[in-house]
Amino acid sequence: MNDKELIERYIYQVVRRLPKGQREEVSLELQELIGDMAEEEGSVEATLIKLGDPAEFAKKYMDDSRHLIGPAYYDTYLMVLKIAMLCAVIAVFVVSLAEGIISRELWTGDADVGRVVLALISGFSVAFSNTINTAIGVFGIVTLVFAIMERQKVDLDSKKGKNWSVSDLKDNVSEKNAVWTPKNLSPVPHNRAIIKRSESIVNIIFIVIFCVLLIFAPRFFGMIVVDGDLVQTVPIFNLEKWHVILPFFLISLLVAMADDILRLVVGRYNLRVMFSSIISGGIQIVCDVFILKVLPLWNPDFGIELENAINNNYVPPDFLVNFDTVSVSDVILAGLIIIVALEIIGTVYKTLRYGLGKDAKSIT
Repeated sequence: MNDKELIERYIYQVVRRLPKGQREEVSLELQELIGDMAEEEGSVEATLIKLGDPAEFAKKYMDDSRHLIGPAYYDTYLMVLKIAMLCAVIAVFVVSLAEGIISRELWTGDADVGRVVLALISGFSVAFSNTINTAIGVFGIVTLVFAIMERQKVDLDSKKGKNWSVSDLKDNVSEKNAVWTPKNLSPVPHNRAIIKRSESIVNIIFIVIFCVLLIFAPRFFGMIVVDGDLVQTVPIFNLEKWHVILPFFLISLLVAMADDILRLVVGRYNLRVMFSSIISGGIQIVCDVFILKVLPLWNPDFGIELENAINNNYVPPDFLVNFDTVSVSDVILAGLIIIVALEIIGTVYKTLRYGLGKDAKSIT
């Protein structure tokens, strides 16, 4: 390992623990500092030994005050909170307002102006109340996830995805006199070991919006029938049992969101990300099987309600009227299992192939 690579590894291990806004400035400062000290100490390795463990050195740039979300996590926490909050608030407001607008009072021909205004006011009132409650819930969930990661220090990994400890030095020095040395520096991650932030962000956005729809507008999942001035929605889900079905949907989605948040924080494939992917994928598959094969998910009267809602001049297709819930459940479940399995396999491969320090290449 040459001096340049040692310096790159050390700087990487320091700045990755700092807020994004500090990283470039601290990186430049460290390059200059190490260069100057190397001339005095006689070698880069001696300089890095003097500077000490990069995890400890990074604390000099951090706020030492007590905090729920520390500086190493704060930028990512704020970004995820903004994304989740914005998506949830907009989706809840629009959906709740639509619930008020798509009502009989607004679409029947005999609706007067007064009733329309009252319906709109009622819709805005419900939308505002639901939006406030959702914002509080999103804030609590995101903060809880990051607070757990803050306490567990899940973003600090060593060569093989685990925290550095005294036992890692047993081949070099005795445990009694163990000190940090540059040999403890893990490689800069391989390019293909880096997790794209955009992928995790898109997944979080989708999950938040889908949760909002499932909680506040499950009847929107179905057929919307417009018959003159009347707009009706024939739900595909069994809304009478929705209070039993919904929790399993939410468990599956929130577990998936926690996994994406972990990926966003860690930013690279390692053992924590791999095990998180396997565990979350397993929970999702179990929930999917329970939802699709055990719970009464589908509306048992979907075909009859659809025929009643549609104008007599139009005959709906047979596959809608005679809705085969067993076949639909089997196809959807098979698709979901394949998607989750491919995600787990991809994560395991990238972790074992690129995320454990093998064939690592410097990112420039």
